[in-house]
Amino acid sequence: MTYSYKQFFRQIYESAPPKYACTAADAASFLIWKDKSRDRLRELLGLSRLEQFIADSAPYSREAELISTFQEDGYTRYKLKIQTLPDVFMPFYMLVPNGLSDSRPHKAMIAIPAHGASKESVAGVLTAPGVREKLAADPKESYGLQLVKMGYTVFCPDPPGYGERLEPVSMEDRTFLGDVLPNPLGSSCKNLTMTAEALGLTFAGLALWDLMRLVDYTETLPTIDSERLGCCGFSGGGLYTMWLAAMDDRIRLAVISGYLHSAKESILETHLCPCNFVPGLWRDFDLCDIASLIAPRPAFFENGLQDVLNGPKGIDDPISQFHKIQRIYSLFGKAGHVRHRTFDGPHMWYGLGYDFIDESIASSL
Repeated sequence: MTYSYKQFFRQIYESAPPKYACTAADAASFLIWKDKSRDRLRELLGLSRLEQFIADSAPYSREAELISTFQEDGYTRYKLKIQTLPDVFMPFYMLVPNGLSDSRPHKAMIAIPAHGASKESVAGVLTAPGVREKLAADPKESYGLQLVKMGYTVFCPDPPGYGERLEPVSMEDRTFLGDVLPNPLGSSCKNLTMTAEALGLTFAGLALWDLMRLVDYTETLPTIDSERLGCCGFSGGGLYTMWLAAMDDRIRLAVISGYLHSAKESILETHLCPCNFVPGLWRDFDLCDIASLIAPRPAFFENGLQDVLNGPKGIDDPISQFHKIQRIYSLFGKAGHVRHRTFDGPHMWYGLGYDFIDESIASSL
């Protein structure tokens, strides 16, 4: 006997397939599905509501503000901030390799941090509390730093509720937990998700909106080649990379680490952070459908064989999702533009996609 809702939720999920599941039989029908799906996702994510709110609000500056400059070994690290919404600002690092020509636009990547990380850890900035210990334990997670060493200009943002954008400690926590010290490598996803949803918005929509504003900023830079702009991220950063590449064709390639699962076999079972949940999403889409919106642009996925987030079926679930995505790429004759690699390890950024990034960027020249 169990008093759990789990089996009920599974029955609800299984009672009808997602309405927008991608069943396109050719490239033309896929493109029709893509337009309709993006329109539906804009509603589910609350993007349409954000756009209307902005249209009704007083205008604000879209210019980036330079906060600091640091010369590092082989590159320069700029800290900037941009306004993304009324009274909302996003800080980010821009890592620029030494020796680049200002007269020739060059390749760039947006590197998005995971939960338990920040722009500091992704960019390899060791001055923030906890970052030195984190990267000592898992040095591969400074993938923004690795990319600038590979010759990319790299943008490392703090998504909503991450790093410097942690929300103030709630009154409830202050009352019942006492003096709670903010965790610089924590996140405010729960509080932001609940408030956003009560206002007809979503956390995923807010994060996507902010990242799209960062893409807007890259387009103002004459040194950035817009045809060679990619995005990458691990775990929660992989989630945001998926959303950004799925909804914005300006992202020319995507590398998604530790975030290729299904709703039914992974998210429903493992109960990830609230930022993974969008009201009504599973009635219309599985994750493979959202990731398929990236097609036919290059996309790379990696999963650890021992990753608990793979769900009860283990690696079989991510592999099944990948095969559905790869079928869409095959409609364009570009099955090789999407790849999936596994490694014998837990939930982590393993870095199997670096060669894919270079290969895909080189083929765009």
